Amino acid sequence: MKKLILLVNTFLCLTHSFSQSAITAVVTITSNASSIYTYSNSGNTYNWGVGPNNTVETFTGFTVGGVSFTYASALKGNVKLRRVDNAKITGNFSLVWAETVTNGTIFNMFPEYQNDMEPFFNNRVYNKGTDNLFDNTSANCNNIERLDWILNSPFSTPVPSQLGFAVFERGAAGAHDPFCIAAITSVDGLGNPATYSNILRVATASYGEPGPSLNYRILKAQYPTDLLDASANTQNRGGVFITFQSLGIVANQTIYGYSLLANDLPGGATPSNLVDFTNATYFPTNTGNAGRIDLLAITGISISITELPTRFISLFGAVNNNIVSLGWTVDNEASVNRYGVERSTDGINFSTISEVKSVARSTGKNSYSLTDNATGVLSEILFYRVKQYDNDGSFDYSKTISIIRNNKKSLFLVYPNPVNESMIAYISVAGNEKATLSVTNSIGTRVLLQKAELTKGTNSLMIEGINRLPGGLYHITFNLESGKYFSEQFVKK
Repeated sequence: MKKLILLVNTFLCLTHSFSQSAITAVVTITSNASSIYTYSNSGNTYNWGVGPNNTVETFTGFTVGGVSFTYASALKGNVKLRRVDNAKITGNFSLVWAETVTNGTIFNMFPEYQNDMEPFFNNRVYNKGTDNLFDNTSANCNNIERLDWILNSPFSTPVPSQLGFAVFERGAAGAHDPFCIAAITSVDGLGNPATYSNILRVATASYGEPGPSLNYRILKAQYPTDLLDASANTQNRGGVFITFQSLGIVANQTIYGYSLLANDLPGGATPSNLVDFTNATYFPTNTGNAGRIDLLAITGISISITELPTRFISLFGAVNNNIVSLGWTVDNEASVNRYGVERSTDGINFSTISEVKSVARSTGKNSYSLTDNATGVLSEILFYRVKQYDNDGSFDYSKTISIIRNNKKSLFLVYPNPVNESMIAYISVAGNEKATLSVTNSIGTRVLLQKAELTKGTNSLMIEGINRLPGGLYHITFNLESGKYFSEQFVKK
């Protein structure tokens, strides 16, 4: 889905050279918030996603230099906030803002409620964000030293000048906060950044003013406590686009995501200095004005519409007598050489089990299939993805799907158990359901809270925040809106 086919002549592409460029207009689609959450504290009432003040603005694209770009929704990743305790903030603290209508002591926030900042920012919502992302000193501050957006699968492109990262900030027009950015060029065995590209310093003057202004409310709390009121204001929204090429990425070079850093990064810092976010020389824990970027909750990759991706339309699997049947459908695969089918028992470490040759010079839709006996594999849960190899040497991945081979064993299952970094819950329901997921520790204290929308059949849901829990015994419970609940015990290593 992510391989690029040039639609226009070479001259057109060469006449548009972007570096750190002002975004002059944005494209969003609006929808109603998918969940409702209401609570009260100290005489104030907090409504999240409650109509009629429940419009979510989803970012889909923008214009820069007269050229349109679109959000590459197929290139999925995850946000990791790298924290170091400072004199004011310790632990997993949350500091966010959301578009708001205020009626006395009633605060109506438009988006869905999320009080954990990692899933909050693993998104593309144009009317929510954070206040003073890297600030360690003001009344509204945090202990975040680096924000990483890490791709689920490594990515490369033959046209690094036509793809990049869009960064948006809430602030006064013409006075948006500077920051530093670098592309992640490799990760270690735990999936953390290991090497970086060039460091780019983005100045206030590089921002455009796509706007419009909005009324917002800032809220904060120690996670998982409910977010409480901090302050309110009205400000504009600015944006800047940074290409892969401006970060030093060359054609077909593999990247793994990007990192944002405070503007007080010393001038002599090199890419290798970015790896250790606990090094106070490069990541001081007394950052002030240099860290006050009020980032919007948009992370990911954007692509020029003069480039058309080869699209994975679908990837699906079924199981019969423990034999897995896989199928996938693609569009515009004129430059694709072959597909490698990869399997994993943990969703992290994959190995190739077979390769399938693509249909030569095809620009329409084509479907492929494969059967996997998984002989000698004991795991009940298997993960599959398809790696697309292109003729020019670049490659990309489909989404990852999971298959439960013995799906009659339980209506509710968490995997893996014991767990180290990440965990998936599998839950089967008879119809569409809204659910609340909670995790409690061995003494009954709630340590994680997550909302979920379940559809009829078997659902797989990534449990957010598992990696931040200390080792020990925990209980996870799904409470369904229909009154049913599921519960399971697990061990965090």
